[in-house]
Formats: sequence, C-alpha cells, structure tokens
Amino acid sequence: MAGLLIVVVIFAAPSDSLQAEPSRSRPKTDQTPAKVTLGGINYTEARAVFTHLGFKAKWDAKTQMLRFSSSAGELVFTAGSREASFLGMRIFLGEPALVAKGALYLSSIDVERFLLPILRPERNAARPLKVIVIDAGHGGNDSGARSADKKLDEKTFTLDVAKRLQRLLAGGDWRVVMTRTDDTYIALPERATAANAARADLFISIHFNAVANGPSVRGTETYVLTPRFQRSTSSAKASPEDKVAQPGNQHDTWSAVLGYHVHRQLLAKLKTEDRGYKRARFAVLRLADCPSVLVEAGYLSNADDARRIADASYRGDIAEALASAINAYSASLGSAARAAAK
Repeated sequence: MAGLLIVVVIFAAPSDSLQAEPSRSRPKTDQTPAKVTLGGINYTEARAVFTHLGFKAKWDAKTQMLRFSSSAGELVFTAGSREASFLGMRIFLGEPALVAKGALYLSSIDVERFLLPILRPERNAARPLKVIVIDAGHGGNDSGARSADKKLDEKTFTLDVAKRLQRLLAGGDWRVVMTRTDDTYIALPERATAANAARADLFISIHFNAVANGPSVRGTETYVLTPRFQRSTSSAKASPEDKVAQPGNQHDTWSAVLGYHVHRQLLAKLKTEDRGYKRARFAVLRLADCPSVLVEAGYLSNADDARRIADASYRGDIAEALASAINAYSASLGSAARAAAK
C-alpha cells in the first residue's frame, strides 16, 4: 500500500471461541452479511454469504475449516490461508480467510469479484460474445519454456493448440482472431493491442510451464487478472502496483467466470494435477480490455508432462477442453442476459 507494509498480528482465539463459530455467528439467511476491517482490508462474514445461496455450513475447530455443501458441490475455507477448495478445484484467494468475533471472514473483494460471480453469473451484467481472440504464447526468437533435454519448445506447442482451438470454434456464433498464426515474435503489449483492435469479447492466452531444478513439479494452472487492491497469488505481501487500476480490471467478474470454466474443463479432460486457479498481473491480462484468461497447460520441465504435451492427441484434448470452457462461458453469458431481460 503505497510502499507501506502493514503487519497484522492475529492472536489465537481460545478454542471454545472457535468451536462456537456455528452458533455464535449463525445469521438468518436473509440477513446482510456482517462486515469488518482487518489490517486495513474489508472482510465479509462467510457463513451468511453462502447459506443465503443454499449452502449448509459446518465448522471444524480442529482443522480451522469452514465447509459449505450443497447439490452444486463443496466450498472449503481455512482460517489463515489463501488457498481454498471451490467446487472440486483448488483456488487461491487474494487475502487469507480470518477468524474475527467468533466467525470466519473472507476478503470482500474475493467475495464480490471472484466467488459470487462464479456461483451466480446471472447477477453480472453481460455483453454478447461476438469476438474471441486466441493468443499462442511466445514465438520467433522467444522459445518460451523448454523441456529438460532442450528438444521441446513451448512456442511450438502453444501455436499447435491455438490452431486446434481455432478449428473447433470455427462456424460458431462468433468471429475467431489469432494473435499469431506462424513462428513470429509478438511483444506482450502488442498481443493485447491486437485483441483490443479486434474488439474482443474474450481473450485466451495459451502457455506451457517450466521450473528450474524442479523436475517433479507438474500439472495445470489457470490465471485471471488480479483485482485492484489485492495481491497476486505469487505475492507474499502488498505492493504499490496493487493499487493501480488496469484496463482488464473492468472485467474482473466475467474473467472470474471464464477462468472457472477453463480450469474446470482442463482438469476434467486432462486428468492432470491441479496446480490451482490463480490471479496474476501478466501484461496480456492487464492490458486486454475484455474478460481474459491465461492457461499454463502443463510443465515441459516434468518428464511425464512433457511426454504428454508432445503427443498430438493430448494437445487435441487441451484444445477440446478450452472449446468446452468457452461454450460453458457463453452459456453463462446467455443466462445472465435472460435474467436481465426479465
């Protein structure tokens, strides 16, 4: 926050206080959720938010977890942690869940710009999906990630997946634009500029990952833009850039919905390790003036992931998962449009 690091010290509450969470803070479902400020950050009481949507709550004092369940699935939040389980996927919040006044609270930004948009997309104002921009990461002299044996380049596989996705989307109710169709280098800002020039309604950037000295790391990650006033998933503390509004932040709610469908479909189709649905301020996400998502579909530095990525049929599976996600996202837009017309 403008260079000032605020350290919040949370004293452990007596165990009977935490055990009492379900009864001490069980509001009626028609109540407005309680709000508090903790360490200069606005928080909203979690139980009231999700019970109002039909979830049943259960507090576990031993694990410090508040679990919500319904026919839609399960939500699990842990006191002191930014990581949560959300409808069967691993997600990362901007701020940790915290216990205060005998109840579990979530950052208000996480509730309003990330979680609720996913659970109730029909509450979001929607614009029609007419133009989809597919961005094949890297290219030209930028090879991107490479396999351990240096034989596999990210740029080759991102373009292959992008072209497969383009073919799957062809003939739909939208126009599909590619940021590159060959082995060409395109600067990151230019990719977002191309999307904005095309008046994109959806931007998807395709990547593969690698990590130095971590051959065991594998799996799939999905990123959307970090909301203003929040830390990115990789950030341990606040920084001045957190306060800067980016063009992409105008679309936080629909980016949240898009990212949810993308991550869910990738996990279901690929049966890969869930590395998490995360937030970051990558240039293409910051500058694209539309709902946007960046996919890290696997780790070339992991031998098993690299073997699968090198398989054309597996890259076809990635493209099919992304196409399914875009269709599910389009259905969410349609639901919101119908709700607004009532």
